[in-house]
Amino acid sequence: MTTEAASALAGIRVLELADESGVYCGKLLADLGADVIKVEPPGGDPTRAFPPFIDNRPGEVRSFFFQYMNTSKRSLVLDLDDRAACDRLRRLAAAADLVIETLPPGTLAARDLGWSTLREINPGLVMTSITGFGQTGPRRDFRSSDLVAAALGGAMTVIGEPEDPPVTLAGEQCHIATSTCAAASSLIALHHSRITGNGQHVDISALETTTSIAHICGVGKWLDDGIVPRRGGSGLFASVPSGAYPCRDGLVYLMVNRPLHWQALAEWIHEVTGNQEVLDPMFRGPSSNRLPYRELLDLFISEFSGRFGVEEIYREGQRRHIAMTPVNSALAVTADRHLRARDYFVEVESEDGTRLRHPGAPYRHARTPWRIARPAPRVGEHDGEGFEQDRLAPPIVRSAAEPSAAEPTGIDSGALSDLRVVEFTAGMAGPWIGRFMAWCGADVIKVESHQRPSVVRLYVPPGSPELGTQPELSPWFTDWDAGKRFVALDLERPEAVALAKRLVAHADVVVENFSAGVMEKLGLGHQVLRAEKPDLIYFSTSGYGDSGPDRSFVTWGPNIEALSGMSTLSGFPGRGCSVTQYAYPDGLSALHGLVAVMAALEHRARTGEGQAINLSQFETTVAAIGPSMMQALATGREPRKLANGSLHRAPQGCYRCAGDDRWCVLSVADDAEWGRFCDAIARPEWKGDTRFASAAMRVEQAAELDAGIEAWTRARAPEDVMELLQAVGIAAAAVQTVEDQYTADPQLAARGFFEEIEHRKKGRVVATGIPLGLSGTPGRTGHAGAAIGEDNEAVFHELVGLTPAEYQHYVDAGAIETPPD
Repeated sequence: MTTEAASALAGIRVLELADESGVYCGKLLADLGADVIKVEPPGGDPTRAFPPFIDNRPGEVRSFFFQYMNTSKRSLVLDLDDRAACDRLRRLAAAADLVIETLPPGTLAARDLGWSTLREINPGLVMTSITGFGQTGPRRDFRSSDLVAAALGGAMTVIGEPEDPPVTLAGEQCHIATSTCAAASSLIALHHSRITGNGQHVDISALETTTSIAHICGVGKWLDDGIVPRRGGSGLFASVPSGAYPCRDGLVYLMVNRPLHWQALAEWIHEVTGNQEVLDPMFRGPSSNRLPYRELLDLFISEFSGRFGVEEIYREGQRRHIAMTPVNSALAVTADRHLRARDYFVEVESEDGTRLRHPGAPYRHARTPWRIARPAPRVGEHDGEGFEQDRLAPPIVRSAAEPSAAEPTGIDSGALSDLRVVEFTAGMAGPWIGRFMAWCGADVIKVESHQRPSVVRLYVPPGSPELGTQPELSPWFTDWDAGKRFVALDLERPEAVALAKRLVAHADVVVENFSAGVMEKLGLGHQVLRAEKPDLIYFSTSGYGDSGPDRSFVTWGPNIEALSGMSTLSGFPGRGCSVTQYAYPDGLSALHGLVAVMAALEHRARTGEGQAINLSQFETTVAAIGPSMMQALATGREPRKLANGSLHRAPQGCYRCAGDDRWCVLSVADDAEWGRFCDAIARPEWKGDTRFASAAMRVEQAAELDAGIEAWTRARAPEDVMELLQAVGIAAAAVQTVEDQYTADPQLAARGFFEEIEHRKKGRVVATGIPLGLSGTPGRTGHAGAAIGEDNEAVFHELVGLTPAEYQHYVDAGAIETPPD
């Protein structure tokens, strides 16, 4: 097999005109085999100058950020202020499949390179624009940054300690998530273009992506319980107990989300400490039963955990099937035994001969493995190559086994209306993939069981606890599962397993996120199901992946934040563990999973081959903080903890404003912005102060600048700060809560971001929107609030083909579980 044939995106040509806000999108596609041409301005991409540098020596390929974000790409220098260069870019677009760009709205159109021009040249082209606010709306021209997206997107207000300012995640995670969403949406649009010949403009907004990925703290929850989530330390508001607990030699992260897990923990605490109170029946059941006792349980657990070393309690806790993980430093991650066993880190020789270790694959395709084809390029390294020669994408070949599991129902039915997905999922990391695909028109069928319901089915309405568990009413059930069909099978029965196989025979994709090995034990592993459907795409995701010594360990999203090193790199100095309240690795892994699935479908369309894909949420999250991990690997030292700061921009931070817990953020990108900023806040003397003469010098003096800036912001509302600074071209924003977003954000309102969905029991509900930005095939959600097994008859009669007598036989045998009355 040739190298090109072994790449999922072989034959896909991508033009990338992206800064730090979208460069990860191109990396994801390039490492999957796409030919990504990085179009740089004369002198090169400014991110080549982002510190820190290899051996502390600047150079065109010596930035850890640039090295990591530009693997497998080629470099072409074009000056877009030059007419001949613009002509050349148009010729390149005529032979391309995808254009990725992060320029301010209207910039390309002013050069006759906008979407309306390019689609005339190439009707099948997909153009993906990644900006802070999107291509439309009253704030489309506002300046953005990772910090601005985190503030307006509702992320910062739910990260960190209550006594600290709001804080963002390390590694520019809003840009990472937005870029990953852009890659997924681009591949969805390409899938549709391959079928119809119609390209489209994909409009990706960092504000919308951040709001979406933080949806656990979002509008559905707030409208349900009336409580605005805020910073709460390392414990999660929805999970008791949870948080970072002290051990003799560090911290361990614990999260209990199921009744049996609490029972196992309580019994262990009793064994070790003799604590009898922890066994009290009032603590049993769903997490909501323990919410009033959080502080008491934290005392019990801290007294217990302090008797152990981190490694000891971690291993023993996992042996008892309790979600415990170490709160790792970056260096601890680089030495992790599980990652080592899976050969995760890879070595790449850069263009200057330096050999660097990189984080490896964020997902693992069995037939088309991820790989770094080349190191980050030098400026204009490929200028002399003949990009203009005719290039055609390989022909699309439908699976020989079946033309398509679900035939398209028309262009208006969604970009993925030709696909069928069968889910065996719980939690969020798996279901969110199906949620996105259903929104795009795919027929997504979720297999559930009354015996082992998903955690969101264990919902007790906060306003009516006397009603007990209400499986259809959770706002997170809407966020993760709306738009799907639901069947109920008891997979511990052989008849149910046989029926599941018959169902999968009609599918294009299987998504599962049970613990590693569970599907194989059930008789539904990839090798079995591919016999039913040879071209099946089989996607599995778990905390640690499907191999390695820790593959069977139990985790939730916050465990992965702690395990991956993200929680120690994030936050303020002196804080040992700073995690999100929205289980960031779950959404991050789901977006990467959607990229992986769509790439595999692209390969299948070209070759007829299905394949298995495995995603380790641990590895995906480490990949998301790649530059920091590269620095730790190269230097043997912990990367600097930046909180809200930057190594290449200053001033940058989060500042107190007038009002209770009201904050703003701002980020000054360069010297020109610095001058305008000084004038805007009436500090003209700063412009002539030699201590602040360059960005690097301002970074060194950041503490003094921050104190002066906060003296100014304290007297102003955060919205006033934002409007004043945005008016002079400075990236600034108010730190928004979910209430601010839903009731007062004009951009989200103008773009109709929040979605109103028909609900089986509530009438209509409002949910956080899906940020895929498919302007040509906008998605929608059919309904929410389905019961377990609600679609049994439709699926098993009409799709699988059971007769009424056969269906009743499976019901009588207990294989098909009927929905509740």
